[in-house]
Amino acid sequence: MVLPIIVGIGATMVALTAKSTIAAYRKFVLLTPQMIASLNNIKLTDSESDSRLDKTDPNYSHIRFLRSHYPNAPFKESMTEQEALLVLGIEGDEIMNFNKKMLRDRYRKLMILNHPDKNGSQYISQKINQAKEVLENSYIFKNER
Repeated sequence: MVLPIIVGIGATMVALTAKSTIAAYRKFVLLTPQMIASLNNIKLTDSESDSRLDKTDPNYSHIRFLRSHYPNAPFKESMTEQEALLVLGIEGDEIMNFNKKMLRDRYRKLMILNHPDKNGSQYISQKINQAKEVLENSYIFKNER
């Protein structure tokens, strides 16, 4: 009588453990060495990382692009407008046409991808919220109604 219950609980535990292990592995596979280093508070210098980067690597141009556009530096105490634009991925010519609709659209897009309820990072979603708040209160929108 008790044996089927114990076997059922054991099978459920194995299934849940396997499911969470697979989900963690899928996220781990997507991490680059630079991401892993930044998550562990290890600072990589450009000269060191460039010498280790192999030009025959198929991701070479992608990695070079990321390094040139996104600094490997922590956030400052209070987020600046520059950091807020970087978090929301707004650069170059987009700044000239930047308005509240574009801010709202970028915010929604990033929150859909990074919301904690959808297995996104709580830290990243907080930074996205903070970036939106900083830009809403910035001088960029002072004259706009």
